[in-house]
Amino acid sequence: MATIYIDGKKIEFDGKGETILDVARAAGIYIPTLCDHDELESYGGCRLCIVQVEDMRGFPPACTTAAKDGMEVKTSTDDLLNLKRNILQLLLMEHPSACIICEETERCTEYRPQPYKSGSITGCTTCPNRYICDLRSVVENLGIKELDYEPQYKEVPVERNDPFFDRDYNLCILCARCIRVCDDVRGTSAITFANRGHETRVDTAFGGSHVDSGCWFCGACIDVCPTGSLFPRLTKWTGAPDSVEETTCVLCGMGCQVEFDLKWERIMSSRPGKHGNPPNNHHMCVLGRFCIPSLVNAPDRIKIPYVRRDGDHIPVSWDVATDEVARILSESNPERIGFVGSPNLSTESAYTLTKLARVAVKSANIDFKGSDFPALIHKELAVDEDFDRIRTLDYLKEVDWIIVVGGDLVKTHQVVAKIVYHEVRENKPLIVLGEVGANLQRWANEYVPLASKDLEKFVAKLAEHDVKLPGVDSSQAQRIIEITQNGKGAILIGTRIFESSEPGHVLRSLVRVAGNEGALVPLYPLGNEAGIIKAGLRPELLPGPSSVTVKETRLLVGKAWSGGNLTDGLDLSEMRHRAKKGEFDVLYVTDGSIPLEGFEKVPTIIYQSPYPSDWLDKASVILPSTTFVEENGTFVNLELRVMKLLAVAKPPGTAKEDWKIFSEIGSKIVGEGFSFAESNDVWDELSRFTRSIEVGGQSRRTSWKPATKEESEWYPKYRGATIAERIEDLARFVEKLPERDTQPSELTLEELVKHVERDRKRQSKEAI
Repeated sequence: MATIYIDGKKIEFDGKGETILDVARAAGIYIPTLCDHDELESYGGCRLCIVQVEDMRGFPPACTTAAKDGMEVKTSTDDLLNLKRNILQLLLMEHPSACIICEETERCTEYRPQPYKSGSITGCTTCPNRYICDLRSVVENLGIKELDYEPQYKEVPVERNDPFFDRDYNLCILCARCIRVCDDVRGTSAITFANRGHETRVDTAFGGSHVDSGCWFCGACIDVCPTGSLFPRLTKWTGAPDSVEETTCVLCGMGCQVEFDLKWERIMSSRPGKHGNPPNNHHMCVLGRFCIPSLVNAPDRIKIPYVRRDGDHIPVSWDVATDEVARILSESNPERIGFVGSPNLSTESAYTLTKLARVAVKSANIDFKGSDFPALIHKELAVDEDFDRIRTLDYLKEVDWIIVVGGDLVKTHQVVAKIVYHEVRENKPLIVLGEVGANLQRWANEYVPLASKDLEKFVAKLAEHDVKLPGVDSSQAQRIIEITQNGKGAILIGTRIFESSEPGHVLRSLVRVAGNEGALVPLYPLGNEAGIIKAGLRPELLPGPSSVTVKETRLLVGKAWSGGNLTDGLDLSEMRHRAKKGEFDVLYVTDGSIPLEGFEKVPTIIYQSPYPSDWLDKASVILPSTTFVEENGTFVNLELRVMKLLAVAKPPGTAKEDWKIFSEIGSKIVGEGFSFAESNDVWDELSRFTRSIEVGGQSRRTSWKPATKEESEWYPKYRGATIAERIEDLARFVEKLPERDTQPSELTLEELVKHVERDRKRQSKEAI
């Protein structure tokens, strides 16, 4: 262990590249800084962390100066403090600072708990960032009571024209945190510094909009901003929350941890979960960062049960509604009943739906939206029991190269993209197969915009290290072979492999390409797909998951369930085909974003969802369910990591958790086997009797449907709610994506002149 002395205190440290600032923080010694951040490389821009080091000239910044054995450091000599105060006053010259140096600040903070809503921030009282301002903390630490310099405020207009958040660069101290996290961590490079001197500001290229600049609105710039220059528009004036709770987001297969600010038991705002919490480690995508509050607080949520009487929907109690559902399911032919789940269900809800169908109703016609992709992954990996190949994303640090195939993860899985970009910055080779957007093209060492018809042949030859790869010239083929034939790889697989005629062959070849110690990362796009496969919500599967063709499985599940229909049934497309011919009597639907087309002839629809949809008018019974922030349960993410869902908010009306609804109906039909008191009881049953199930054996199903638009292109929905239709800012962002997918060409001289002229006009308007 090395030793350093800071302000006379002896501190031992590892001596493995730590800076003075790192050692001081670890020892609980406060050194003020504004440009340093845990996720960013040392920058040394603000100069507030300067220290005095014996036998070293000047005052080096602690954030960029390596700690060395025997070093003696002082952090608060009179000369240092005077210099820091002068530096800080120069920053405050351009920052609204009236409240910071006001002698009434303490009492004002105590008796004015909410920020005053204001079009222009004039001080802490009118700043929405007043509770978490790093600048204010540094001012208080250094004891700034007055300014020795005349303020020269920037007086630039607040930018409110782009989606999701306001940009008030009057508060900006030019720490470059936002620029660095956008470039170094997220790989987007949407913003940079423009102009010089007093006119320096954060901006996009040529002063264009952030939508056009390539911004993905992940909110990382907001999360690192120390002053409130960037702030979510939706929650700018809500003030301090009553409480802060953390749970799992289910809007894609990542299962990000997300923190919610709550007031009146309602969600006010969302942000990434705590640093170090996997799988997202304090990063999110645009959906999780900005869209959840509007989604779950939607005024048109279904709040109470309804039953159709004489053509009208009549509000009823839960007991009446579940009695009606139990009657319908009991009196109908099981072979003419279908159950359709949602990828956004919890694992417990999917399991109780599976059990309701197979045990209580004796129907094997069960499926869920988007199930083909996770079912394909399970089927192909089950052949050789290769499930250990699905590893956590941390394993990307250990592989020698990465292949992305079948999708653009920058668009569909922004947090995965951030992890991949980190490895690219560490000079790890990245090969991208198939058409993707500009960002992923820019990151790739080898980009191959393969046609879907060539994918199967390409990966088969790649698995054999055959240089005769279709769709590329000989030199690129040789480079790709040289990368993949050595070491172990990670294959990130998206749903567009279904565009190949034989996606199963593609997947098996990719397993071989990865190598014996390689990793597969299935990019599940829709939510808890891995958990719902585990729950057995597919006609050819039983919980575990395992195939219905395995005798030992059927015996084990049959014993645990005391019987039930354990045969292969109809999947969603087969149910739709039967319904078109009038051969279906009842359909139990839990996801309103499934198209109604083909099911118009089904006489009885049971609709269960938090949101209205096209199914509502046809429904005989309507059951209001909770959203993921209002239920307890589990979510199995794309790494097969089991994540907890926690009920952090109060549901509207009498809405119930899905597993409770299924359990109540099951109890009314068969009496026993559905007496679950809480979600943990459901999980325990699923875990207990599936632990020893063998996965071998597969069903008759060998063909797969092509991915739908939202599965392959990214058009996010949630159980009947098309999110972009409900959130105008998201709609503006989604509308621009096709245009942004094209790699920008080099500007002609004429185009460059037009951009520069437009930038000058904008600056002239701001000056006026």
